[in-house]
Parts: sequence; C-alpha cells; structure tokens
Amino acid sequence: MHAIELFGTYPIRRLDAEVLIDAICAVTGTTEEYSSAIPEPFTFLPDGTRAISLPDGSISSSFLELFGRPARDAGLESERNLNPSGAQRLHFLNSSHIRAKIEQSRILRKSLRSADAPNRLATDLYTTILSRPPTEAEKALFRDNLTASTTRKEALIDITWAMFNTTEFLCRH
Repeated sequence: MHAIELFGTYPIRRLDAEVLIDAICAVTGTTEEYSSAIPEPFTFLPDGTRAISLPDGSISSSFLELFGRPARDAGLESERNLNPSGAQRLHFLNSSHIRAKIEQSRILRKSLRSADAPNRLATDLYTTILSRPPTEAEKALFRDNLTASTTRKEALIDITWAMFNTTEFLCRH
C-alpha cells in the first residue's frame, strides 16, 4: 500500500462556531460581546475576548448558538453539531450582524481611503480573507465588480461578503 492511498485526502469540515466568529472578527478588526447568564465569576468579559477562549459553557452569543456550539455538558465531540442548516446559510447571506462587521472592517476603511489599483486591492482582500493571492480570473472579476457597482464602498462590501460565503473561508481543507 502506498502512502498516497493512506493520506491522500482530508475531509472538508466546516469551521467550529468559535473559530468561525474569531476568524470574522480577526479579518474585519471587530469584536464580539459575550456575557453569562450565571452571575459569577464571568458575568462580563473584556472587549476583545476570543470565542475560542471562553472559559465557561454558559457564556454564549446568538452566533455561537446558531452555528452549533455545544453547551459543554458532556464534553464529547459528538455534542457539537457541524451540519450546516438553512438558518446558518441565511445568516451568512443576509444578516445585519455580518453586514455590520464588514462595514466596520478596518480593511474596508483602508481600501476606501487608498487610491490603489484594483489589482492591488484584490490582492490585499484575498490575502487578508483567504490567505492567498487572487488568480488572474479572480482579479478580472474583482475589476468588473468595482467598475459595475455604483460606489466603490458597495462593491467592496459585496466582494467581501461573497468571499466570506466561500467554502474556502467557511471550511477546513
């Protein structure tokens, strides 16, 4: 048996809820607010607290609940639900939560202030969001979207939103 037969594939899995919201916050430069229903000891957490480091299962947010973060009752991997749902897809396609994060994004503000060429903007966005440079076809599509849109801001919001909805952003692969 060859090594390629044993290690030739890796199943694509959606990111855990905590990792996903932390990735969105890291890319946009925004933060989430978390609080606990239980008053002691973690009622309020400081700004910038990452979801992956939440110390208690009672600390949550609507995003974490929607995307399958378990209550940590059993401590088993099977407690987590990684199957995508219609509500999750809708949240990523048209929620005010995601739109606000994109509009508050430091990347978007920087891109709107700069007079960079479309290829440079495309490279900046792809590198920041997907951790890779864009292909020539993606650069052409980026340029087309910038010129077809009424405002540069709306074009960049739409492009960023589209990149957030890619399997490349939402999944481990």
